[in-house]
Amino acid sequence: MSVPDSSITTAQRYIDFLLSREKSLELPVIPRHCVISYVPDVIGQMKALHSHRTLTLGVTNPMQLYFFTPEDGRSFAMARGMHGAPMAAVQLEELIALGCEEFLVIGPAGHPTAKLLPDMQLGELLLATRAMIFEGTSPHYGRSGHSLPAAGSVERLKITLQDLGLLFRQGTVATTDALYRETEMFINELLEQQVLAIEMELSALCTVAECRGKNLAGLVFISDLVRTDGSWDIAPSTKVYYNVVRHLTNAVRGYVEQ
Repeated sequence: MSVPDSSITTAQRYIDFLLSREKSLELPVIPRHCVISYVPDVIGQMKALHSHRTLTLGVTNPMQLYFFTPEDGRSFAMARGMHGAPMAAVQLEELIALGCEEFLVIGPAGHPTAKLLPDMQLGELLLATRAMIFEGTSPHYGRSGHSLPAAGSVERLKITLQDLGLLFRQGTVATTDALYRETEMFINELLEQQVLAIEMELSALCTVAECRGKNLAGLVFISDLVRTDGSWDIAPSTKVYYNVVRHLTNAVRGYVEQ
């Protein structure tokens, strides 16, 4: 994938501006690995397990960053994911400008289905192997159709999940800008393309990572079922959700320690 024409506005220039503006701000040593989490409870679990430093970076929409230094493992960062493809891409650009190079994205996703018994259940894990582009950010980077996570990162995450004994599926995710425009026609289109999950950030994140020569993998859990009969099953039970949090926390720990 070729890098688009140079932009006047860049994440590096913005980070440099922030650092020059806030003279007292001292960045820690930036780790290679960064987890972008759309599940706040996973960040909470990691904060309870490891010593960390919190950093708020930005002006109008500050980014919350956590830097972890486990006594018996590799240092890594976590960022609270920003919602929607445009802001997700902005955040990833800024994390790359800071110096992070390896990314794991975790978060919720809906499962499109026309079946009474859907292919995936609430709380089930899906390792993304492809991300269909139904968002408007990727075309600004010269990408349309679909984007791909880094093959090596996908394999590494797969091995991590297998080593942990976690059940998961592999397949295609679709990224949309419009949560409340998942129509019957759109869901049928996704089903024709064998899409297993739909969310709002991953294809743009894969596009930006590829454009910048960085590695990124995505792991989602099924948070809702979107049915072509017009029904919408929203959110797993509390018990299922906290099992997901435990599984994702273990996956993060295993992934960054590899």
